[in-house]
Amino acid sequence: MNRRDRLIGAVAVAVIVVLAGLVVLELQRARDAGVDAREELRLEQVQTLARGMDARVEAAYTAMIGAFGQPGSWKVTPGDAGDTARLEQQQQPTARAGMVLIDLGKRIVNGTLLERAAVGDRLDRPGLDAVLGEGARPAILPVAPGVTTSLLTLGIAVPLADATGRPIGAFLFESDIAADSAFNQEVEGLEPSGGGTFSFVDQVGVVVASSDPALLGTRLTSPAYDEGRAGFHRAGGAVAAVAEVPAADWQLVFLQEASAFDGNIVRPLRSAVALIAAAAAIGAALSVIALIRRLAAAGEEQRRLRRISEEQEEFTSIVSHELRTPVTGLLGFLQTVLDHWPTMGDDERRAAVERAAANAARLHALTRDVLDTALVDSAEAPYQIEVLDLRGEVEGAAVAARDADPDRPVEVNVPARTVPVSADESRLRQVLTNLLDNAVKNSPPRSPVRVQVRVNGDEAIVAVADEGPGIAADQAERVFDRFVRGRATATRGTGLGLYIARRIVEAHGGRIWVDDPGAPGATIAFSLPLAQEPTPATAP
Repeated sequence: MNRRDRLIGAVAVAVIVVLAGLVVLELQRARDAGVDAREELRLEQVQTLARGMDARVEAAYTAMIGAFGQPGSWKVTPGDAGDTARLEQQQQPTARAGMVLIDLGKRIVNGTLLERAAVGDRLDRPGLDAVLGEGARPAILPVAPGVTTSLLTLGIAVPLADATGRPIGAFLFESDIAADSAFNQEVEGLEPSGGGTFSFVDQVGVVVASSDPALLGTRLTSPAYDEGRAGFHRAGGAVAAVAEVPAADWQLVFLQEASAFDGNIVRPLRSAVALIAAAAAIGAALSVIALIRRLAAAGEEQRRLRRISEEQEEFTSIVSHELRTPVTGLLGFLQTVLDHWPTMGDDERRAAVERAAANAARLHALTRDVLDTALVDSAEAPYQIEVLDLRGEVEGAAVAARDADPDRPVEVNVPARTVPVSADESRLRQVLTNLLDNAVKNSPPRSPVRVQVRVNGDEAIVAVADEGPGIAADQAERVFDRFVRGRATATRGTGLGLYIARRIVEAHGGRIWVDDPGAPGATIAFSLPLAQEPTPATAP
């Protein structure tokens, strides 16, 4: 080999080595970018869940103040008969823990299921000082042994005052820390398919609920859980994503082994290096192609997780806001009746119960929308199909709408002949009710709502029109998406009514749309295939 050949060979080897080094360097950078993106997404998920729990805790505080913390509603004196009766009335028969009343000296003056203490004993539970005295507010106390059960418990405390607003003690509700509790089973459902654990940790680092039941009641220990600092951390071969739940003074912590968390982002790098060692040029090319595909998949996963995170946050915000009002109203009206029953007249009692029933009906409607959304999304909604006269279903829904709002004119225009369709009667009535409710909520009071049924070829069409602000052309499809809550800024509800209607109509082989978008008022129409009218049986 002459000098020129050796030089060419050396240059070729140098080029291959440089190219291999550059490919490895780029792969490492891509890996780091992918890992960073995964860390960001996991932290965003944990922060979203923590915000949702914070909203739930605030709503629970509001409800407990309305139910138990009204000034003058407790005597807080040892053995008071009224306090005893009220506590026994609130005690759930199946509950494994009870509740106690505590005076300003931390003495137990009353309680239910008292097992590890008695009236007159002092209760030195951590965090209790913050709920006693002037300016106190409800709080969730750290995990500690209970006095109404032998299990570890959370303490939920509400400050109490007399009729003048002077502090007199606290109401303490104990909730056992157990794997089969409703709260812990909900947290168990958070366990991701890729592994890792979600845990809610109290002020002193003790696990109050976890997707790993073995952690309950223990101190959360991991090198990555760096003294409870919020954010994303790596240490000792583990990762942790930590977010605050301020209302409860908790943290939500996600923990996982770093190798499992990095997973399929780290392994391709090792494979690429092995290929480069065997054939640098070919291996580099194949690695770049694989990397591009993986980055595209990672980008799609990032967009999907972000979309899910945004939907979860929006859902949590809407539902927590919408549920708070009827729950608070329901508890308030019922508590008023209970507290003032002897002094109230029949008319006053009936008015309070009717207002509580109205709040309960609203709460039922919100719950129904959420459950129906999960059902239709699962594609497992049961349908009992039969041939129905569409005219009768429309007229029945209109009658129900008039009964709910007597001041609202509901005009119905149907053909003279039968309009047969194959449908599930209850689901069809749900679609009609949702469209009528949408028209009522988005139009001025006392303005008419018009319902028309017509036949067009081999399909029946129902159109519901109102005199509201109308629907812009660029919103004609979006109004059928989840969580879109109408045209008026003050519209109440979960934004699920039209979404559920669309899924039910499509399951029946029909379609739903906004008729003439951009025009004054709004008309939402849907179609169903016409059915063969049942033939009457002939006499033998």
